Amino acid sequence: MHPDERGNIVGYGFIGDMISKLKDPYSPIHMTDGYRVYQEALLRHLGKNVRKPYGGRGRPPKWKFRFPDYLNNGQVIKTRNGMKLENVEYKVMSGTIPKEWFNTSAVERMNLTIRNSLARLKRISMTFSKDMLALEQSCHVFKAYYNFCRPHMTLSKGHDRKSPAMEMGLTDEIWSVRKLMSFPYRQNIR
Repeated sequence: MHPDERGNIVGYGFIGDMISKLKDPYSPIHMTDGYRVYQEALLRHLGKNVRKPYGGRGRPPKWKFRFPDYLNNGQVIKTRNGMKLENVEYKVMSGTIPKEWFNTSAVERMNLTIRNSLARLKRISMTFSKDMLALEQSCHVFKAYYNFCRPHMTLSKGHDRKSPAMEMGLTDEIWSVRKLMSFPYRQNIR
């Protein structure tokens, strides 16, 4: 499989998984970098057939598949020259987004955390997944570990340590890895 095809599959799967978990996929702001696959996947999952109003004279306007106006979708595109950041461009792809809301630092921080925690996702590494299923399963284990077993400094106050699952009320303690790995798995059916 060509690396670009693998990126497309992972990108489409990631966006589809994210949208399936949202209660209302149109309410949040979707902020991405300039990676083409994310925009294509968002359009595939959230796009609508729309056309301009037709007054009744002449040829009717063509239908176009695009983002609805009520979907707030933006891009932060960073241009680099080597390690030096040269330009940051903000694009509103649909909806209305104030300029001060454009931010990808949380996403970039999470990408770095994932890359440092999962050796399979490091750019230059001796470890790799031989197939997509193994990579997907290791990512699911990491998500569970991150949310249930790992205390977060931003959620903790003093010696009272908290995990994201505790903050959401899913559990009342930080889980051990043993408890996580022995927990009976049941896929959520929506």
